[in-house]
Amino acid sequence: MYQKLMYQQESGLFDFRRMEVSPLLLVIDRRDDPVTPLLNQWTYQAMVHELIGIQDNKVDLRNIGKLPKDQQEVVLSSEEDAFFKANMYENFGDIGMNIKRLVDEFQQISKSNQSIQTIGTCERD
Repeated sequence: MYQKLMYQQESGLFDFRRMEVSPLLLVIDRRDDPVTPLLNQWTYQAMVHELIGIQDNKVDLRNIGKLPKDQQEVVLSSEEDAFFKANMYENFGDIGMNIKRLVDEFQQISKSNQSIQTIGTCERD
């Protein structure tokens, strides 16, 4: 008796001839996927782990491209790497701004070193 009632109650689940609501076909272009980026981690450490892989705080870069032997495996340590320590849990947007700031600082130091070298060559002449 119970099974008969269940079959009667569930019989309408797959009855597509009902006309209360007109059917809707949704076609989605998978190249335009707004959901997948929301499923990914957005912190620096999580992105490195998900996209490249971290094992025992080591990042294996052998499959990335042709790198010198000493750069094929990198240790990510908050004790040794100040940038990693400061940005480990930062989100993607903040990391981009921090990288830009670091590059700008490096360029200023490079320019000042270059001008010091030119002054040194002028004094020798």
